Amino acid sequence: MVKLRKNDRQGSAWFPKAGLGLFIHWGISAVDGYLDLSWGMMKNFRYSPRVCRPEEYFALARKFDPGRYDPDKWAAAARDAGCRYCVLTARHHDSFALWPSAYGDFNTRSYMGGRDLLAPYAEACRRHGLRVGFYYSPPDFRTTGAYLPYGGWQPDRTDEIPQVLRDYEHAVVRGQVHELLTRYGKVDLIWFDGKWQHILTEEEIRALQPDIVIGRGEDTNFATTECHIPTEEEYRENFTGCWWEFCGELNCCWGYTKRDEYQVKSLETLAEWFTSVRAHGGNFLINVGPDGEGDFTALEYRRLAEFGEFVRAHPELMPEM
Repeated sequence: MVKLRKNDRQGSAWFPKAGLGLFIHWGISAVDGYLDLSWGMMKNFRYSPRVCRPEEYFALARKFDPGRYDPDKWAAAARDAGCRYCVLTARHHDSFALWPSAYGDFNTRSYMGGRDLLAPYAEACRRHGLRVGFYYSPPDFRTTGAYLPYGGWQPDRTDEIPQVLRDYEHAVVRGQVHELLTRYGKVDLIWFDGKWQHILTEEEIRALQPDIVIGRGEDTNFATTECHIPTEEEYRENFTGCWWEFCGELNCCWGYTKRDEYQVKSLETLAEWFTSVRAHGGNFLINVGPDGEGDFTALEYRRLAEFGEFVRAHPELMPEM
């Protein structure tokens, strides 16, 4: 079982009761429509519909300027699906930050004339009664070239990363997390994807957002599992008596690809996942990847609405907040 840090703050008590959230994986890869977020730059990565050289991937930042971005539409769909919180990828492993950060050079300050995609998202969540969450990746493929293993695929080992580069990477992480937790009002959850404890402390984070829920994994407040519903044995061994979350894709990839337009999970699959997760005290974080213009597909909106009808028909699965 993952070693977690108990969070008994009253302002965090919403999390184990939330039941359902919307995960939003969005970034420059959506422009292409053939590459999953971050992973598509990794040679021979079998989970991506297509792969490309890293320099081709990073060049997509010059094309990323979503003209149909309407986070109120996202938030309304999340609310109608029964979700109680949202988590948006503020920065994924490719290190492109969706806000005009003063730290690093790969963010909207450098590529989108300072356009901030996070502020309207946070405001829309609150307007629709949703808790605000940010996903943040400390690992940075662009700066270090140190790609992460995933799905059984092992990238080539990189040379030893110079300390000066590591120091720069850590300074950017520290600065950007500070911005995330001070620019956008109350942040209810931060979802770290990768190790961060060697860069930041929980005390530093709570000095900025005292009631924040910190995830995921070792020495955080909750455990996760991705794309795999645990067996009864796994439930007993890993998720008994703790806060935990199941992350499942509505479509075929984390970020948007053109396959999303026809490879959406059935209502029966979503209902089965949700019922199993809730029966074991977890939250279901259902993932959608907006396209390069900033919108979900019509089928994704329809499936979320259908799922919301199922959730409302089974109030026993959703505890009172």
